[in-house]
Amino acid sequence: MGITNRAIMSDPTTTSDSVSVLIVDDEQGLADLYALYLDEGYDTRTAYDGESALDMIDDTVDVILLDRRMPGLSGDEVLAELRNQEFDQPVGMLTAVDPGDDILEMNFDDYFLKPIDEEELRAAVDTLAKRAQYDTDFREYFAAVSKKAAMEANSSKQDLTESEAYQQLEQEVEAAKADADTTFDELKREDPTAGFRDL
Repeated sequence: MGITNRAIMSDPTTTSDSVSVLIVDDEQGLADLYALYLDEGYDTRTAYDGESALDMIDDTVDVILLDRRMPGLSGDEVLAELRNQEFDQPVGMLTAVDPGDDILEMNFDDYFLKPIDEEELRAAVDTLAKRAQYDTDFREYFAAVSKKAAMEANSSKQDLTESEAYQQLEQEVEAAKADADTTFDELKREDPTAGFRDL
């Protein structure tokens, strides 16, 4: 059984009211605008550089929106340090930097290109918050799919055909899907009444 249309949720009751979002962007006006977009229904925090973001992160943060290009610690470096410190919150890279082969090694959950409007931002945060509840295998699958989609949206077919990183990513998507399918089947056998949600 595939998981293309289904995913396991550990707690389907999470709502935006209980979601804490850390917004990290060196453009203070933009970070504040994103916080304003999320003001209703979310607990928002803003950091205007990588060092401040690392100081602010703790277990009470549910979702992180992270710009890639910042002076001092870049978003890439902040992400690597977060994972090094074993913070596993879903991270959405929210950036003007087109994704390239370098995203293959980055441990984020989704990739969003600026500009982004209020509706898109709220949908992105909701998606990331829900992913936090997924089993690790499912999160890895969705992260790989997100990377693949980001590369496809910003590269020509010929560039993708010639990209070794993209070919590797396609293999990772298939491997992650197989792992997630196995987890899905095992959990379904253990508990046929387990909760599911349509994606």
